[in-house]
Formats: sequence, structure tokens, C-alpha cells
Amino acid sequence: MTEIRILIADDDFMFCRLTADLIRSQGYLVDTASTIEEARALLKAKDFDLVMQDMCFPALQDGFAMLEEARAAFPDMAILMISGSGHIPDAVNAIKYGANDFIEKPIAKDHLFIRLSRLSESIIMQRDLRSLQVTSIGMIGSSGPMHKLYDAIIQAAKFDTPVLISGETGVGKELVARAIHRLSDRSAKDMVIVNCASIPHELFEAEVFGYEKGAFTGAVGTRKGYFEYAENSSILLDEISELPMSEQAKLLRVISEQEIQKLGGKPQKVNVRIISASNQDLPQRIKDGDFREDLYYRIGSIVIEVPPLRQKPEDIIPLSLHFIASFCIRHQISPKALAPSAAAWLLEQNYPGNVRELKNTVERALVFSPNDTLSVVDFTTMPDCGENEALSYREIVLNFERNYLEQTLIMHDLNISRTAAYLKIDKSNLWKKLGTLGIEIPRK
Repeated sequence: MTEIRILIADDDFMFCRLTADLIRSQGYLVDTASTIEEARALLKAKDFDLVMQDMCFPALQDGFAMLEEARAAFPDMAILMISGSGHIPDAVNAIKYGANDFIEKPIAKDHLFIRLSRLSESIIMQRDLRSLQVTSIGMIGSSGPMHKLYDAIIQAAKFDTPVLISGETGVGKELVARAIHRLSDRSAKDMVIVNCASIPHELFEAEVFGYEKGAFTGAVGTRKGYFEYAENSSILLDEISELPMSEQAKLLRVISEQEIQKLGGKPQKVNVRIISASNQDLPQRIKDGDFREDLYYRIGSIVIEVPPLRQKPEDIIPLSLHFIASFCIRHQISPKALAPSAAAWLLEQNYPGNVRELKNTVERALVFSPNDTLSVVDFTTMPDCGENEALSYREIVLNFERNYLEQTLIMHDLNISRTAAYLKIDKSNLWKKLGTLGIEIPRK
């Protein structure tokens, strides 16, 4: 039998003890609580699948207060309410306030087993469904913050309301958006991804909404915009904080009216699920006058915060092993192992670039390692850093700068806007620096 953990919360100590022994005989894991305080402490300390809760705790006016509290804190947990009165209104109210079932004292053994069996089947079914959904999400990590993220993704996928994904650079916001789309009813069509920072402001309307023939000089034909391509699908507006205020107003109208207007055309309805992503503090941007408050509330009906890597250090090694395996498969090379000392070194590092930086660190070590097992040396020895007396100070500095910029670009998927934001310099200055160092990046 799949393990089901049950909490019996009843002020009758003898009832708790006898019922717990009875339920344990059927293979269930059981804890008991005779006070509200004990029940709350156990709910925080352990993951329960089911709570059997008395409606008549002396500390409460009625049991519905605790029922509401438990339902709000643990929405997926099953709740079986217990009553000594057996009144029909109690049963109706119990279901109304979120209980899954209702049972009255004295509890007949066979009756209890039937109820528990029925609830257990539902719990196991929901558990299996969640396991499939988490697998479908395709992200690596089993830490507490990641499971909270998985729950948020699964919940957001059920609805068509706009979602705002917030988080630092490199945490995997696009992966979260793709997972929401993949689990949604719109997954039959590919999600359309728009990098708001990469579109020149003067071309925003043409690119995003499209244009009709003759709308402007050079418009020799009708062109679809991103929103039309995303019809009956989802659109990810990445780096939405980079939109100027004028374009924010146009986007607000799309969300409010569910319609777009091509340049030179008439308004037309669209059926698109909008997902936005930002590494900026949008509430602060609102205070600074750089982002519309009304747009923020429109795009953020559901807000998902993606945790940085420093909040989930237990995921560093599983992620590293995943990157190693993926790299070896992609480049068709023999599998490589990770030495314990190298694993310890990885755990000690700071990753301001988060998962993307960890991936870059691992892949850089793989590129330059001649061994079958990655050691600390592979991670700490930088290329082009060997002693060379012929190099001048300027050449040494340029070599370091070139290597640093190359690695930072890789960390940001060769995206100039993201790299410039990470380095806190203008994009134009970054392009000049790349030219000076001889680093070629294709312009998009």
C-alpha cells in the first residue's frame, strides 16, 4: 500500500489513541493531536495527506475556523470532519467550508475503513497526477522551493489568466513559462516568445501587432504580428520591464479589450494567453515612474517568483550532474563523473547568474578537462591564464576581459540586452567593447 499519512485532531485523548491504533492496523501512518496547538505544530512539521478533525475543540467556537485555516495553508490535503452530534447542517457546513467528507461519532469500524479507502484512492490519484505533471515540467530540483514552484506552475496552467514570472537573471523564467504553456489547454500550438528588450521601440507595433499593406513606406504586403501567430496559444513577453511607457499603454489595451490593431488596419479580436517575465522589481519601477501600475495589475493576476540558486543549494549537485550528462550526450563524448572534492567546491561558490551561471561553469570545465572525472582543478584553472613572460600588462588585461565577456555572453545565451543589463553598461558600449576585443556576435 502506498503510504498515506493521517493526522487525527480531537480533544478526546482516548478517542485519538484507539482510532489511531485501528487505522494503523490498515497500514496507514498516523499522528494524533489533542489540542489546537499540537495540531498546528504537527501540520507545520510533517506533510499529511489527510486530517481527521473534530468540530468541537474547546478552544474554538466551532471547528470550521481550523478547517478554513488548514484548507488555506494546505489546499491539496484531504480533510475528514468528525462530529459527535451527527446533525445534517454540520455535514453541509463542513463540505461548504472545504472538507472532503464528514463522519459522526461513534464511528463504526467498517464505515471508517470505507471512508478512508475512498479518500486514499483520491489522494493516490492526485499524487500520481502531480508526479506526471512535475515530470512534464522538465525542470531539475527536488528542494522545498522547487516543489513550491512546481505547485505554482501546475496551478497557473489550469487557468487562462495572465501570469507574471519574476526572478533574478538566470533562474529559468523562460522554462517556467514553457512549463505553464505545456501543461495548459493551449499546448497543441507552440508558445510565441517575444524579447521586449530586443525590439527597437519604433518597430514595436509592427512586430508585435503586425501591419497592413501600405501602412507605411516599405509595407509592400500584409504582415502578421506576434499576437496573431499566438492565436489560441500563449505568448511570453520576456523582459517586459524594458517596454517604454508609450508601448505599455498599447499593450494594456490588448489585455483589457482582448483585441489588437495592426498598423493601417482595424481592431480585431485575439484569443491569446499572456505570460510576462521580468528580472526587475516592477513595484519599484512603478514608484520610479517607469512602469504603469494598471499594466502591472493586468499582467500579474498570478505572480510566480522563481527562487534564486542560493535559496536551494541542495539542487546544485543534481543540476550539475544533469548539465554534465546533457553536455556529453550533445557532443557525443564519453560520460564524465564529478569528483567529491569538485562537488564540494561547487557547493561553496556564489552564483549571481544563478542556474545559467552554474551551467556555464560546468560546461567550461568540461570543455577544457582532458579527464574522465571533473576535479577541482578543472573548475579553477582558467584558459589563457598561464604564465607568459612575452605578454604585456595591457595584453594580460585584454585577455582576461575577453574571456570574461565571452563567458558572460554565454551565460546570457548571447543576448546583448541581458548581458549589458548584467554588466550595468549601455548596449552600444557593449557592442563597441566586443568590436575592440574581436568578439563576434550575430546581430538579431
